[in-house]
Amino acid sequence: MSDQSLTIHEGGIAFSGMAAELSESQQFQELLLFNEIAALSGQNLDILEMLEQVLRRIVTFLGVDAGMLLLWDPKTGHLSHAASAGFPEEYLSHINEAHLAEVVGPHLINATSPLIIFDAATDHRLATSTFLELIRETSFCSLVSIPLRHQRQLIGFLNLGHTSAAPFFPERKNFFAILGNQIGMAIQNARLCQDLRISERRYRRIFEGSKDMILVVAPGGGLLDINPAGIAMLGLASKSQALETVNLQDCFYPWRDWERFRQLLKVHGSVQDFEATLLKGDGGAIQVLLSGAARNNQAGHLVSLDIIAKDITERKRNEQELLQEKKTTEGILEGLPVPAFVINRQHRIIYWNKACEELTGYSRQQMIDSKKQWLPFYTQERPTLADLVVDQNIKALEKYYNKQKLHKSIHFPGAYEASIQFPQPAGGDRYLFLVASPIFNDRGQIIGAVQAMLDFTERERLAHNLMESEEKYRLLVEASLDGIALHTRNQVMFANSAFLNMFGYSCPEELTGVPLLSFISPIHHPPLLRHLREINRQFNRPRIFEIKGMKKDGSEFDIEVVSFPTIFGGQRAFQTHIRDITEKKRLEDQLARSEKLAAVGQLSAGVAHEINNPLGGILVYSYLMLEDLAPDRPERQQVEKIIREATRCKEIIKGLLDFSRQQPFRLKPVDLNSMLAELLSLVENHLNFQDVGIKKKLAPELPPVLGDKNKLEQVFINLFMNASHAMAGHGVLTVATGQNVLGAVEIRVSDNGPGIHPEHLHRIFDPFFSTKEVGRGVGLGLSISYGIIKQHRGRIYVDSTAPGGATFVIELPATRPETPQSVR
Repeated sequence: MSDQSLTIHEGGIAFSGMAAELSESQQFQELLLFNEIAALSGQNLDILEMLEQVLRRIVTFLGVDAGMLLLWDPKTGHLSHAASAGFPEEYLSHINEAHLAEVVGPHLINATSPLIIFDAATDHRLATSTFLELIRETSFCSLVSIPLRHQRQLIGFLNLGHTSAAPFFPERKNFFAILGNQIGMAIQNARLCQDLRISERRYRRIFEGSKDMILVVAPGGGLLDINPAGIAMLGLASKSQALETVNLQDCFYPWRDWERFRQLLKVHGSVQDFEATLLKGDGGAIQVLLSGAARNNQAGHLVSLDIIAKDITERKRNEQELLQEKKTTEGILEGLPVPAFVINRQHRIIYWNKACEELTGYSRQQMIDSKKQWLPFYTQERPTLADLVVDQNIKALEKYYNKQKLHKSIHFPGAYEASIQFPQPAGGDRYLFLVASPIFNDRGQIIGAVQAMLDFTERERLAHNLMESEEKYRLLVEASLDGIALHTRNQVMFANSAFLNMFGYSCPEELTGVPLLSFISPIHHPPLLRHLREINRQFNRPRIFEIKGMKKDGSEFDIEVVSFPTIFGGQRAFQTHIRDITEKKRLEDQLARSEKLAAVGQLSAGVAHEINNPLGGILVYSYLMLEDLAPDRPERQQVEKIIREATRCKEIIKGLLDFSRQQPFRLKPVDLNSMLAELLSLVENHLNFQDVGIKKKLAPELPPVLGDKNKLEQVFINLFMNASHAMAGHGVLTVATGQNVLGAVEIRVSDNGPGIHPEHLHRIFDPFFSTKEVGRGVGLGLSISYGIIKQHRGRIYVDSTAPGGATFVIELPATRPETPQSVR
């Protein structure tokens, strides 16, 4: 390099004594500066912090008095102050307030080379630079404005100021241009790093905050990363535990699903909605929906698997419940006495219940998957009510059913009701009340319709005049087989036909002004009045209880009654439903008599066995004696009479044994919790339990027992009724289930009555032993229960008895569901 001195005239300023060329040391220092700027852009610094450090390094390197970095925003067209050093505060305040881009004009966007001003006071180029006119009032003599660019895109400007022109000799113009590009590239890199950090933070927030499990898994199944939702979903304590101990392959159940999932990822690169079951760290299991992508290196080898797992355990449970609900609904429809059929959106029959078969004479095999739902009711093809409801075709509804009392259902949205009349093959007409209701999916779209039909032919013929004036009320009330009465405490205001028939009245006028108590046996008046007061004050919910009803002729019969408050004729009233249970009670009495006969049969069997042995001896010796007597002996006739009468006695004994012989019964898995819940809901409506509280302590997940459900129900009903009698209808009945230490199912039935006297404990299971008063029991209940439990390979005993009550315990062997067995 030459150290030759020269004089350069640039803008009227003379430079002398400056080196025309830079020394190798200076060039090396400039390269170090560029490297430092590049290094600062790679550090994890905020952009403004990075710019401050870059500016300080440049000011120090050049030895200038002031420096400023301005950034250009191409979206808004604004040039804003980012960093500064050495400029007066007044100048900085004007910089922040001024709109530089408007002052200097749009040509700055195209600026590519540095602008060097040696005399700020006289150089006219100052007006089109990134300096304000205010700079003339400062001590700065020379200025430099360097455009900052990256890949031809303007990033901003570097402004430098000094009190002399020494640092800004023209030979440095190329250096300034390179410096501008270096700073522009550094700013762009810093922005990219900042965007990357923001993206990483956003990803980390998504990763950490996701409700779904997110996993990064090694090809062998080891966890490389897992989010908090995944830790909780797998039942783990911490992330470190998950990364150190968990291999995803071991979580799959069955493990073959892991191989299938990984193979799909290898082949296709990604997988969506793969259902699997994962085992949790606490021993439980969850069902998940997996989506994943394979991550390969440049050589195409699998590096890791990115997996997202959505917990669908609740959804699967809901699906199972929906499936169960579907089966339950179909079971209900099948068991209903009301004919009903279901069609889909394409008007094809998808369900045709048994009652519909009986009503129409068409089997489900003939009707399912066809569009012949019109066939049983019309002589030519036409839409049924369900067909029009599924299409919500209001005009067609009015066309076909307007004359058949068509109206919207008040119970279901989009449903319609109508009455039709059609001829029967055997002659005469049949009247049906139709209800067709749309079936909606979870998005509120109609996917089918169900049509139910109520045959009211007989009632139509008997009460046609009532149907004309009270159609709606008749449909709701008169169809009921139970007696329904609306009444105050003083008089009956309305009663349906079933009520009239039940109590022997022929017309409603006969009931005018008659109080409801006139239809109830006097002995039940006090509890009935008390119950009406309680439900009227909302002290108690309506309950069904058994009492005696009284007919018009004064005869009494058994009824079930339930009442609840209502409004009738603008005043408060009661609505009472009454059901005639005479037949039910007759069957119960018949059952009781059957049990007594069974006990008598057992006794007869015992007596017959005792008599049969000596009677056999009498016959043997009589035949021997007969053989020893000559035909003409007079004693022979007497011996023959003995043989004849003894033989008749033997036939009688044989008949007794046949009568007493027990019939086989079938053993099937029985869910005791469900059975006990059903029995308790049955007995709580019994009059003896009106003031008895019932506590249920049924153990969850109780294993089934192998038994005859009817026989077991007989045992528990007997224990419940005994407890009620012991407490005289006032107290608390507690029923608890569980498993004892031997694994047997244990049922405990406790009351808080007076208990069992110790001297009676050894006899309570004896036939015909009873502590009840004469006429209240024959002493066979516990002995029969004892025999039933023994036949089930269990045992029944009294665990405790005291003045505070008695506890009966039944133990039955737990079992898994098996093929039903026959046991004698």
